[in-house]
Amino acid sequence: MATTSEAPHQIQEEQEALSLSVAFQTYVRQLPRDAKRSAQPEIAKFVRWIGGQRAIDTLIPSEIGEYNEVFGARTATRDATERLSAVKLFLAFLKKKGHIEINLAQHLRLRKSRTAASKAITMANPTRSVRLTQSGFNEMTKQLSQLQDERIRIVEDIQKAAADGDVRENAPLEAAREAQGMAIGKIREIEATLKVAVIIDATEQDSGRVHVGSKVELTETGSGKTLKYQIVEPNEANPLTGKISIVSPVGSAILGHKLGDEVKVKTPSGQQVYKVVKTS
Repeated sequence: MATTSEAPHQIQEEQEALSLSVAFQTYVRQLPRDAKRSAQPEIAKFVRWIGGQRAIDTLIPSEIGEYNEVFGARTATRDATERLSAVKLFLAFLKKKGHIEINLAQHLRLRKSRTAASKAITMANPTRSVRLTQSGFNEMTKQLSQLQDERIRIVEDIQKAAADGDVRENAPLEAAREAQGMAIGKIREIEATLKVAVIIDATEQDSGRVHVGSKVELTETGSGKTLKYQIVEPNEANPLTGKISIVSPVGSAILGHKLGDEVKVKTPSGQQVYKVVKTS
């Protein structure tokens, strides 16, 4: 009887596993307790980076590569490998379950290069400033306030769930604790960013060149397709709103170039050539 009653729930869970956040919760629940303890924080960090509400079938290799560049090069090779392995197994799980068609796990790998070493040194420096646009700073401040309110609500949910029966087999309590961990992690991340944030002053920048904070218009020379982006630091990047990171394939390629330049960019679909037709 127990098997019959659980089947509809499992089917419903699979049907609802459309967002990255839902997929994360589904994956973590089936992990052994010890594995869950070590893997959950790392996967939660990945989910926050990409966006919990993102549909899992919209994930693209360049985003995974960007995550690899930023978080995989922060510490020693062995430590970085351990941290990335949890996310790699999660992506492999999504592929195995048929949620994604591309094997995104293969894009999580360490790159032993001078560039990576330089980034590791920079990111390990707690005094490093983070350049943000004014809109990005405002959005982070707003998000921090919302998360702080959410944390209070989650604490209430935990108290209610803890009062309900055996805490060892209490799914609502476990879910609330997972949500609390994600909220606290994101709060700390935003607070750390805002603490060292420097608002970009567009009047002090060369308007003829692409820099952090620039709004650019590119033309793909092969197809004539027009693309519009704003170049930002990884903390502020959000491809869904047109904000791409300086460590993304396109962002890193066009950074520093001037109006009229043609730039070659290596993308998952092959090499593309873009012309900078507008920058502000």
